Amino acid sequence: MAIGFRQHDPDSDGTLEVEEVHPNFVEVYFIPPERSLVEARLDPAQANSYRTKLLEINGQHKLLTIYPLSTFGDRSDFLKPKYGQIERITLDDTDIISGVGWDATSTPEDVRDVLENLPPTFTKDYAYGLGLAKPYRFIIDAVEALSDCSEIVITDKHATGPTQDGDGIFYISTQDFEQARVELNKIDRHAQSAVRAVKWTAAHNILAERLGVPKQDPKTGRHPYRKLFTAVAEGKEELSEEDQNAVIGALTSHAADIAEDQPEKLAKLRGDIELVTLEALITRYEGMLGGNLVEGRWQDFFNENPFILNMAFGYPVIKVRDQASVGGRKLSGDGEKITDFLVKNSLTNNTAIFEIKTPQTSILNKTPFRDGVYTPSADLSGSINQALDQRYQFQKQIAQIKDNTRLYDIESYAVHCYLVIGKTPDGDNRKKSFELFRRNSKDVEIVTFDELLEKLKQLSAFLRAAEAEI
Repeated sequence: MAIGFRQHDPDSDGTLEVEEVHPNFVEVYFIPPERSLVEARLDPAQANSYRTKLLEINGQHKLLTIYPLSTFGDRSDFLKPKYGQIERITLDDTDIISGVGWDATSTPEDVRDVLENLPPTFTKDYAYGLGLAKPYRFIIDAVEALSDCSEIVITDKHATGPTQDGDGIFYISTQDFEQARVELNKIDRHAQSAVRAVKWTAAHNILAERLGVPKQDPKTGRHPYRKLFTAVAEGKEELSEEDQNAVIGALTSHAADIAEDQPEKLAKLRGDIELVTLEALITRYEGMLGGNLVEGRWQDFFNENPFILNMAFGYPVIKVRDQASVGGRKLSGDGEKITDFLVKNSLTNNTAIFEIKTPQTSILNKTPFRDGVYTPSADLSGSINQALDQRYQFQKQIAQIKDNTRLYDIESYAVHCYLVIGKTPDGDNRKKSFELFRRNSKDVEIVTFDELLEKLKQLSAFLRAAEAEI
């Protein structure tokens, strides 16, 4: 039952709708404004059908649950969770929300009062999707890097860390949250102070040089943050994002002139950029490999860097579609069988199916079947059968899929199946058992996540050696 509804600057902010679930417990929904729906190419007349949960206020148990939302219609994640992994942020009965009133909240005005009483660590304007304020987004990033949890609970009743029962909750103690807030604020202050010092020094030295008096170095201070930021501001560390964009823009604008006048330097620069990019990718891969990420994060990673799959299997890959419905009438339609990546050979148009699991997926059973012989795990066997069934469904539906999708340059002559799963087993017997099994898996080619990383490192070493010879 909707017990509170009032438009609040609908042209720019959208509206709120408050529903009572039970006494002293309400759910708050966001209905996007017409402008955002038009930008998202959605029908403004159906605005109510796009309402999305924004907030839960549980006065009985004194819990406030925020659903961080992307509210800008010109973005691809419109009305989806604002963060990549975290979908909810719950504030327990702690000092951090001492200003929130817990009486029955029944109208949008009441909800805005609740939001206004949130601490400055949080976004208070629902038109911007709620969640943590931008300077504190790094707390979200840290939780996503350290776990596969989808909810953060800030509380004084639990120690910091993920729960062990698989419910997807990452607790942050009130004390740790406050420490992170203070530290991030401190970093901002050091950065601002360093920038002021460098700017003052730059202006002073320009005039000092004209007057023939000694120049000065900027005061770095004693704190490590201040020293680092001063070095960055002086250009002695990594370029800022703005500077990087300026360099890239300049190179793009003058690439043709450089290629004509100094082709050897442009070739070397291109090689340097490719090598640095590859090494950054390796560092990122290693960081992800050390975490406990869900399949979706790895699918996104390979979606951004499809050349890794090309390199791993020696297959001239062109991606046709990720998350393809191989059991439906269209690749983009609903189907019972969804493959992570459908790709094709760029020369023959023959298709291949890629299934991506996680590095933590077990590939062998823990106990030997016989002395020194280990059998494949249920996860590995099931993943192979999954890929084979996807191939079967795709081959059955290929003609209809091509007609309905109007994608005629794909063929199913001999659909390849590839599986990225787990890590290379430890111990000679386990390695032997794994190799014996996968080398006899003629229809599904299997590679582990750490093998892909090793291939990237070998490619980097090859490029660096080639660069040294030039």
